[in-house]
Amino acid sequence: MQFWAVIVDSFRESLDRKIFWVLIALSCLIALVMLSVGFTGDKISFFFGLWETETEFYSPVTQMGPTRLVGAVVYFFLAALLGWIGIVLIIIATAGMFPEMMRLGAIDVVLSKPISRARLFLYKYISGMVFVAVQGAFFVVLTFLVMGLRWGVWRPGYLLSVPLLVLLFSYIFCVSVYVGVKTRSTVAAILLSIGAWALFAVVHQAPQVFETFPSLKEHAAVYHTIRVISWIPPKTGDFDYLAARAAGVGTSLDVVPMPGTGEGGAMTELDRQQLAAARDVEERQLLKDPVASIGSSLLFEAVVVLMAMWSFVRRDY
Repeated sequence: MQFWAVIVDSFRESLDRKIFWVLIALSCLIALVMLSVGFTGDKISFFFGLWETETEFYSPVTQMGPTRLVGAVVYFFLAALLGWIGIVLIIIATAGMFPEMMRLGAIDVVLSKPISRARLFLYKYISGMVFVAVQGAFFVVLTFLVMGLRWGVWRPGYLLSVPLLVLLFSYIFCVSVYVGVKTRSTVAAILLSIGAWALFAVVHQAPQVFETFPSLKEHAAVYHTIRVISWIPPKTGDFDYLAARAAGVGTSLDVVPMPGTGEGGAMTELDRQQLAAARDVEERQLLKDPVASIGSSLLFEAVVVLMAMWSFVRRDY
């Protein structure tokens, strides 16, 4: 009963700030943009046919068939809209949960209830996850229907993006909560959690840069050191690939025009090698073991959450 009361209270706060409805409206806007994209023969149309482009300049059409291109567009929405824009907005929406609860006056009322501080912390933390699950489910189901009804692409695995989105958010939310508890500042929680997310992405992408440019792997000591370090923070960059793998779609390179196609001249051998190396890296990312990725990320999250809980429990109010 106490758990349900904390969740309801968290949702009531978001409704009061109108942030819940802002995110719902944004999901509808993104679905409308997706609805404006169409695939007709050898062309892709945008904005309900106002602009069209030939598909012959894209590698999936020349090598794997046009259905791969549709999957690559799905990948784009998974990575760019669901993975980046969506998470940033949800961070902004949830960053104030702990600082606002810890305000003088508000925290006095909360702590006067028959509930331990540790349990209150955990209930509030989980309520943030529930908020994301609701928003994520609305967005994913809505875009799933658009892809099926508009593009004729029914990928049930795409629905697994909901739990994956909650996982991805939890990796950043733990930092947001820790900063919020330590500083009681919503702005600090937003800025530092987004900064941490950017740092996680850089650390995660560093080994892939070495693998994409084989000449860099000559520095073996640096490469292996970076690989070891990349296993410490959460694997936020794996979300795109895990979601794409579950949905059975292509990679980001499938929506990149082939170098040298059209009137721009022939592709050089260096272009071919680099494109092949980049595609090989993405294909191997799609085959990455999800247990190792998620397990190591959750271990990092558990450490940060325990540190935040300890600070919350020991603080004088």
